[in-house]
Formats: sequence, structure tokens, C-alpha cells
Amino acid sequence: MKIAIVGKGGVGKTTISGFLARAFAKRHYHVLAVDADPDANLASALPLDKVQREQIIPLALQKDKIKSIINPDDQLPQGLMLLNPDVSELADSLTVTWGGGNKLIVMGWHKGGGQGCYCEENVVLQQLLSTVLTATQDVVLIDSEAGLEHLSRGTISPADAVIAVIEPGLRSVETAFVSRKLCNELGIDHVYVILNGYETQAEISTVQNLLGDWKLLAAFPRSQEIRNADLEGRVPKEDNILLGVTNNVIDTLTTDIGGNYGTTKYKSN
Repeated sequence: MKIAIVGKGGVGKTTISGFLARAFAKRHYHVLAVDADPDANLASALPLDKVQREQIIPLALQKDKIKSIINPDDQLPQGLMLLNPDVSELADSLTVTWGGGNKLIVMGWHKGGGQGCYCEENVVLQQLLSTVLTATQDVVLIDSEAGLEHLSRGTISPADAVIAVIEPGLRSVETAFVSRKLCNELGIDHVYVILNGYETQAEISTVQNLLGDWKLLAAFPRSQEIRNADLEGRVPKEDNILLGVTNNVIDTLTTDIGGNYGTTKYKSN
């Protein structure tokens, strides 16, 4: 079961990705968390200490390995790359372990200003999500980069479901609708929306009115504990409200798509 988290910058994608990853792990799922954002910080939302975080080798820093995968033995002219590369031996070398056997892959950042795009890394990441990970993990959670490019690229097309995280505001809702449209064009039918950071029930009602018949999967309240944890660089403690909301999300996901675990409908030939 592969689940991608999308949304505008600053809406809380990483926080919710961390909540879901830890909650799935508590239910004894084998979880692979994928930080697909070049501005990587998912590790801070998982039970990894400073030493473990320093051991992470981002995909973006594996330059020689990436080159050998997308253009093996320099078979292709400069500037060209395989769009369906063999990544079968790559996954284990990119992961760090958290929470008793669960794993994390980090895309990472390696370019300076004006030094180019992340096309090569996205090709490798998409292939990883399409092939190797389908057969080896119970749950793959993808913390996507902000915005829409990963959807227009199709990087998360192997996902079984997508969760659009929004904050109370029209612009955030509009981005969620665009995300849903792009997901449907990629063949992803299970597209959910979660409200994060509401302060009043009136805000929930207003956002639901903006969404129309697209029902909120869940609503996470604004939390001082989450703000404090971010300032202190630690995993936020989950109170009963946050735990309840998170578990309700997982119940829905496992009911709707859990039976499709291991699907190969997106698997490359």
C-alpha cells in the first residue's frame, strides 16, 4: 500500500506524514517512509536521534550511483538517460532504520543556485516506487515536495492513494483541487483531503463548504505541542485528540485500499 502526501508549502505535510508513519508502525505494519522533498526534513518527524539522522545518505548525493543507473556504462549520449532504469540493488543502500525495523529513504539536496533540476533523481525515485518497493514493504508513505511538479512529472504515479493536506484558506483548497485532477489523470482514484491547523469548528465548516462534495477525511487541530516540537527539533508527542484523528485516517485507508496491497497495476515491464 503506497500513500503519497501532497500540498502547498507549510501546510503540515511532513508532520502528518510522521504521524501516519508512526501510527502504522504501532499497528505492526512494516513502514517505508520516503522523503521525496529536496528540502528534506521527514527524519525529524520520526524516532531518529541525531546520530541516526547524520547517517542518512540522500539519494541526491549518490551522484555516481545515479549516473550508473540512468546511463549504465555511458551507453547513451551526454544529456540522455534511461526512463525505466534497473534499481533493484539500490533501495537497501539508501535506507536508514527507525522504530524497530522500519525504513526511511531521503531524496535530499545537493545543488546550489542555478545548478540545475532534479530530473535524474526523480526518475530513479519513481522507478523505486514503481518496482522494488511494491514487493518488499507493507506501507510506503511518501512525503512529497511542496506544490504540483511531482504530480505533473508523474513521480508519485505508483501511489495507491494520495492525501492532499490543506490549511484553512481558499488558496490551499484550490491547490488541493488541482492536485486531485492531476492524480486522476495519473490513474490514482483514491484522493483524500485532510485539514490541518484549524482553530474553530467554524473553520472546518467553511473549508468543507469550499470543498463541496469532496468530504474531509480528517481535521487536525492547531497544536502548541507540534509548534514546540518543531522549535526543539524533536518528534511531537501525540495527545488523545491527535492519536484519535490519526487512527481514524488509518482505519479509512486500510478499509478503502488495504486489500489492494501489493498491486502491480503501475509496475513497469
